[in-house]
Formats: sequence, C-alpha cells, structure tokens
Amino acid sequence: MTERETLKYLIDDGTVATTLRKGSSARHAIAALQTLLHWLGFDRQLKWEKFGADGDYGKATTAAVAEFAKRNGSRANGARVTSALAEKILVRYDSLEELKQLAEDVEKNRIERYYKKGGRDRVRIATLQTLLQELGFAGELNWKRFGADGDYGVSTAAAVAAFGKQEGVEGDGKVLPMPLAERIVARFNPLYGESWHDPAHKATPAPGSLSVKSIKRNNNRQYLMVSDGVHQKQFSKFRLGLFTTGNQTPAAFVETHANKLLALKVTQSEINVMIAVAENEGNLDAINTWDNAFLSFGLFQWTAGQGSAKGELPALLARIKDEDRDLFDKYCGQHGLDVVGVTPGPVYGYFSLRGTTIKTPETKEQLRQAPWAFYFWLAGQDAAVQAMEIKHALGRLDQFYSTEGYTVDDKYLVSELVTSEYGVGLILDNHVNRPAYVKACLAKSLAQTGLRNPGGWGTEEERTLIDAYLQIRLTHGRSPMTDAEKRARVTKKYLTAGIISDRRGSFKRSSSSGSIP
Repeated sequence: MTERETLKYLIDDGTVATTLRKGSSARHAIAALQTLLHWLGFDRQLKWEKFGADGDYGKATTAAVAEFAKRNGSRANGARVTSALAEKILVRYDSLEELKQLAEDVEKNRIERYYKKGGRDRVRIATLQTLLQELGFAGELNWKRFGADGDYGVSTAAAVAAFGKQEGVEGDGKVLPMPLAERIVARFNPLYGESWHDPAHKATPAPGSLSVKSIKRNNNRQYLMVSDGVHQKQFSKFRLGLFTTGNQTPAAFVETHANKLLALKVTQSEINVMIAVAENEGNLDAINTWDNAFLSFGLFQWTAGQGSAKGELPALLARIKDEDRDLFDKYCGQHGLDVVGVTPGPVYGYFSLRGTTIKTPETKEQLRQAPWAFYFWLAGQDAAVQAMEIKHALGRLDQFYSTEGYTVDDKYLVSELVTSEYGVGLILDNHVNRPAYVKACLAKSLAQTGLRNPGGWGTEEERTLIDAYLQIRLTHGRSPMTDAEKRARVTKKYLTAGIISDRRGSFKRSSSSGSIP
C-alpha cells in the first residue's frame, strides 16, 4: 500500500490512535505517517535529513504531529494521531498538488492564461475548483453535482466571483485574476509546514511485480515512476490519482497503420473523419485517475463511470475481448480484470476484478492505483489496441447518427441531414463534448435556415445548414460546448487540406464499425 492508503486503512479500521502513537512498534504505518508529514512540509520538526521515514514514533515525529495539529486548529500534543487528525492529514495531502500547481502558476505569472471560463486545461481548472471548495464555496460550485470536473463554466465563475467579493476584489468570475490566486495560496500556506513547496524524493514499494517510485521534478512537483522491469512511465500526481496526456497521437497511428483499420473493416471515409476529429480529443495512451470517474483512458477518455454508474471504458474492453481474446488477456485478463453487464446501443458496463464486480464508488477507488494507470498506458502503446480504440470511437456514431428514435424535430435522422465527411466530423465532435446538445443545435439550424426535405438537398444546402449549426453551437445551452470555435477550426483545417470532404454524400460507413451487439 502507498502511504496514503496505509493511513486510510487505519482510519477505516478504527485503529489509528492505537497504531500511530509514541512508542508504537508499527514501524511500517509510522513510516507512512512520517512520509506524509514530510510531503506536507514538516521536515524541520521531523529532522528529515537526519532520520527520514525511520518508523520510530519518537520526539521528532511527536513534534511534527503537534505542529501539524496546531496549524490546523487542533490542540493535540502530538503523542498520538487521532482519527480526526488523520482525516485532516489526508485532506491536506489530497490538496497538496493543487496548491503546488496554483503556487507555481502564480510564481510564473500564468494565472490568467489558464484559469478562465472556457479554458481547456482541465487539470488546472480542477485545481482551482478543489481549492475553492475547501475554502467554503461548494454551493457556488454546485459541488455535489459536478465536483472537480475541470470545466470552467457558470458554477466555477460564480465561485470565483463569490471569493473575490469576500476578498474585496470585484469581478464576474469569468477569469481568475492574479490577486485572487495569490490570496488562495496565502489562505492555504499556514496550514502546511515550512517546506511543503520543497520536498525531497521518496521511493515507495508497489504491489505485485511493479516498481513505483515517488520522485520530484519540475519545480519540485510530485511524480510517480512506474516500471515492470522492461517498460517505464512517469505519471504526474494530481488529487487522488495520476495522469499522463500520452504521446501516441491518432494522426500518427493512421499515417503508419491505416492497414490495421482497413483490416478491421473501417472505411477510408471513417478514417478521414477520425483524423479530423481526433486532434480535439485525447491521445491513444492518455490516462487520468484523478477525477470523479476514477479511471479514464484513450482517445475519447472512456471512463469507469461516475459513482455507481456504468462506464464506457468497460465497453471498449468488451469490444477487444470479443474481437481479439488474446489481446484482451495480454493487457487485462492476466491481471484479473474483466468486464460484466455490458449493454447494447450506447454501450456501458462494469469492470470485475478477480471475479468481483466493481460497481460502487468504494470499490472503484482501487482503479486510481498506479498499477492500473500503468497497465492501461502500456496497452495504449500497442498498435492493435490503438486500432480498436479508433474503431470503437467510430462506433459512437451508432448512438445518434442513423439511430431510430434519435430524430431532429421528430422527423429526420441525423444521417438524413448531414452526409458529408466534414459535417459528420463536426457532429461527432459535438457529441463527444456535449452529447445532449446535438439534436437541439440541428433543430435550431433547420429553423434558422428554413431548410426542409433533406432528400432533395445538394452540397450547397448542407453547407448552409452546417454554417448555421456552427454559429448556434457556440452559445447553445447553459454550459456551451467547450472551445466550440477553436474545435471547429481544427476540423476545418482538414477540410482545407483535402483530407475530408464537405460534398454531400461523401461520408461512407462500414456496417461493421458500430457498437457491440
């Protein structure tokens, strides 16, 4: 177990106070406590350079616990760690990387570049949301509904504005001004030790055969280096988990492995659309275990599902299992991971681990652990898995494109209105980013243009519809599509380059690229 997992186990087991106390012989648990306090900045009290995490709850550890308690509103003398104090240690630890990120951005004068409405850096925006929630602005953030989702929308703007009003810095909250960012850091600074911004590296053991090392790099930020003895990957630590943006781009894959997609009966037209859409999405080996979906992977960042809900990631694995069992066993089966309850249509499902279904938030928490980030990242290096990702991403069209019951104005299938590669690319991009908005935006486009009876349309009519649609999706909905204008420019770049066509009827689908039956 990691240090955090060790402390959480003691809390859940009700044995914190009897284990973490002066004179205790539980050296492993005490070493975990010492390491956490070290990361939180209490090196001077711990005499870290002299003792490190030695597992001895003596005078130095007592002093560090007492200092932490004092800074966090407790009168504890440090002789033992109560359950309440242990919970507070975890709260501070779980916010540490957010605080480091914001402090680093203040120092480098890049606050207003990233922390603004519509900003695309989800990690930084989730950083701000987490810190504002701890400062008491959960109501404005609509925290119970959204959590730290990395989307700087109406709720985040309201929280920033409310904090600004409290601090005497007026504004509408659409951009986090530098003075407010500085005050957020100033609010948290007294809760940590003197050296929270400057930790030394610390190696930690990992379960199984993997090696996991906690290291510092880049302005003393925490990273985990995971290795199986052959492959090695560095992950950024953030909130409760890890992330990497990856480096396996869909465009590079298509350029070198188009034959693998054609072998999977993906049409050249579908490949063209995916090239145009993929730049707006994730890399094929991107990993995220920090947000409220527990584990996200790949091109469309398929997830394990929020709360007790099913997720789309098990459906991707179900496709791989169905079409290439050896490939599935190589990356999932050998680690005891399987899929259950996968539904047809808009496909979702659950994971199971060694025969036990993972369907509650409590059981899904284990998916945040470093081994799973590493195993999925490793799968994302395999061209066979990458091809399956792209095929599965195209299967998303089955959720809305030619689907009976999914009609615009209760009349038209999307496939009757939009038949060009360019148009399909734009609609698919919309569905990935804001799926609930597709029908409404197309309906508004029909109303605005007065177009009817798509069976008689040519290329010019479809272009007219798409032009109206692009303007409507800029502002549609309470939380409009993220960076809609920029995303459209990316797709149009491929139209200009001749990779996709806006000619009506240019999009050709394969009958075998849809959802799992």
